[in-house]
Amino acid sequence: MKKIIFISIALIIGAIVTYRVIDISAENSREIFNAARVAQTAGVPVDTMTAEIKTDMLREPIVVKNGKAFVSGARLNRFKIDQRLICVDERTAGRIISVSRNIDLNTGLFAVKTSSPNGNFFTEIEYTGVFLPLSAVSDSVVMVSENGIATPKTVKIIATDTDRVVVNSLEGGEIVILTKVEVGTKVKVNQGQL
Repeated sequence: MKKIIFISIALIIGAIVTYRVIDISAENSREIFNAARVAQTAGVPVDTMTAEIKTDMLREPIVVKNGKAFVSGARLNRFKIDQRLICVDERTAGRIISVSRNIDLNTGLFAVKTSSPNGNFFTEIEYTGVFLPLSAVSDSVVMVSENGIATPKTVKIIATDTDRVVVNSLEGGEIVILTKVEVGTKVKVNQGQL
C-alpha cells in the first residue's frame, strides 16, 4: 500500500513539474509589445491627407450692429461691395453695401456698411490652393511623408478661417501628415480624407 501511495505522489509531482515546465516555456516564447520597437520597424501610425490643389471657399466672420461692421486693416481687403453675407444660423442673409477706406476715429477700425440686421454673419471668399486643417500648419511649416519619413516643408499661407488654411508651395499628390510628429520620424500612413 505504501508503494501505491508513493507512486501516486510521484506521478502527481511529475505532472505538476511537467505542467510548470510547459507553462514557463510558453511564457518565454511570447514577445513583449514594445511601442518604440514597433515604431522603429513599422513606423508611427499617423493620419494624413493627399494634397490637392483646388478652388474652394473660406468663411470670414463679421459682426453687424445697426447695419455696420467694423474690421481691422488686415481684414479690410476680404470684404467687397455686393458680397453676400450669411447669418451663422443661415436663416437670414444680406449684402455688403460699402467698404470704407477711411479709419473710423471712434473705433480705430474700418466701417463696412451692410443690408443685414444685427447679428453674427460670415461671407464666403473663394481661394485656390491646398486646403488643410488649421492644426496641420505650424509656423508656416507642414510635415509631409517622403519615403515614409516625416519631412518639414515650408508653405506660404494664402488665407485662414477658424477651421482651415489655404496654402501654396505644395504639389498635388503630396502626403501631408495631420498628426503631430517629430522631424525624421518613420511614419505609417493612414490615408484620411478631408
